[in-house]
Amino acid sequence: MNSLITFIISIVFLGLVIWENRLHSQLGFLASQFPEKVTKDFIKVVRQERWLNWVLCILAIIVFLTTSRYSILIISIITIIELLLVMRMDRIKNEMIE
Repeated sequence: MNSLITFIISIVFLGLVIWENRLHSQLGFLASQFPEKVTKDFIKVVRQERWLNWVLCILAIIVFLTTSRYSILIISIITIIELLLVMRMDRIKNEMIE
C-alpha cells in the first residue's frame, strides 16, 4: 500500500514537472515579447525555479535510495514544493498577460 501511494504521488509530481516546464517556456516567451512587463517578482521566480530544480532532483534521487518508510515523506515534500512553485509561476504568467 505504501508503494502504491508513493507511485501515485510520483505521477502527480511528474505531471507538475511537465506543467512547470510548460510555464517556464511561456514565461520566457512573454518576457521576450513584453520586456516592459518583466518585474522583480518574475526574476525572483525564475531564479527560484532554477535553484529548486536542482534541490528537487537531489531529493528525487534520495527517494530511490531510501527505505520505503521515508520515501513517501520525501516524495510528498517534493510534490508540495513543486506545487507551490508552479502556482507562483502561473500567477506571474497571469500578471504578465493582463
